[in-house]
Amino acid sequence: MFTKQNSLIILAYLAIGIWSCLMVYSASYASAGNRYNVASTHFVTRQAMFYTIGLACLLFFAKLKTAPFCSKKTMKLAGGIAVLLLVLVLLTGTATNNAKRWVQLGSATLQPTELVKMLLIVVTGNFIVRYFPKMSQSNRTSYLLIAYILFCAGLIILQPDLGTSFIILCIFAAQLLTSGLSARRLSQIALTVILFAALSLGITYLIHPDFFSPARLGRFAFLDPFSEANLDASYQLRNGYYAIADGGIFGKGFGQSVQKLGFLPESHTDFISAVISEELGIIGILVTLSLILFFIWKAFHIALRSQSAFDTSICIGFATWIAIQAFLNLGGVSGMIPLTGVPLPFISFGGTSIITLSCGVGFLISTERQITLTERRNIHANQQ
Repeated sequence: MFTKQNSLIILAYLAIGIWSCLMVYSASYASAGNRYNVASTHFVTRQAMFYTIGLACLLFFAKLKTAPFCSKKTMKLAGGIAVLLLVLVLLTGTATNNAKRWVQLGSATLQPTELVKMLLIVVTGNFIVRYFPKMSQSNRTSYLLIAYILFCAGLIILQPDLGTSFIILCIFAAQLLTSGLSARRLSQIALTVILFAALSLGITYLIHPDFFSPARLGRFAFLDPFSEANLDASYQLRNGYYAIADGGIFGKGFGQSVQKLGFLPESHTDFISAVISEELGIIGILVTLSLILFFIWKAFHIALRSQSAFDTSICIGFATWIAIQAFLNLGGVSGMIPLTGVPLPFISFGGTSIITLSCGVGFLISTERQITLTERRNIHANQQ
């Protein structure tokens, strides 16, 4: 049985799903035929299907109790599947734009890293709960978990996908920072990780200098996108600027974007926020941000209310995932940071992303429902 708070989450999910479908349609109907040679409704139809499947997944996880997920068996299973998926995409993945990030399953395409984000959140939450006493006494236990997370991040970097690897590391850091470890333990761990990262970069440069190719370094063209030397590298960013500038406060009107007509190659995925800004202006961006921020706020709110260390860690991880990914997408499009190629959560076109996020929302609902039931039982017991 859903509570009033649960119903609010479901309504917000339906609202952001409708908003996403509207914007995916507007951003993709022109490029669907011109670039992909499919019907103008191809992407919005699939996005609606993804949200339908996502809603089913949300309701399924909302009905489950979270306690069974907190077990050593679940931790090992989730950890093993995460590594298997990352290895699978490197061995059999489909390459697009010089990146091997997708696995073809018949007519469907799976992006394993979206699933891996949730799996690693579960692994970290389980590890912290199960081994916290040892982690409090010695850093060695923490280093085992860090080594595993860094290994997974390394496999993602090989795709290459620096944006997702950064998201995973931020999620892990947030879960670790809120685990209850002392400041001394956390500072020692942080120093060790920083030294390891610096050493890894140095070794990588010596052994594999082409890793720092002009294409990758070209991401820093955002610092001066209108420089003649950066015109090629900053092509998408500059067109994103034009879209944002043309939109102003109220936008040019739904469906009226010019930049989506071939100037923004990924208008329905990475640069969908630029299309929203051009068509609906600052108002449209604020509506989009409000919908995304609701889920971030709700996840943190539930984490603070929960008496379960595992549930708290999962909610913190989920909130951090949405927040960091939204920041990377919006920050890249606006020129605050380098472009990373990550989608805008809940909004951009993408089946694996939508379905995995929906499972996360279902977990939030389940956690909040259990908290509410526990609070009601406590009130009833006190009255007696």
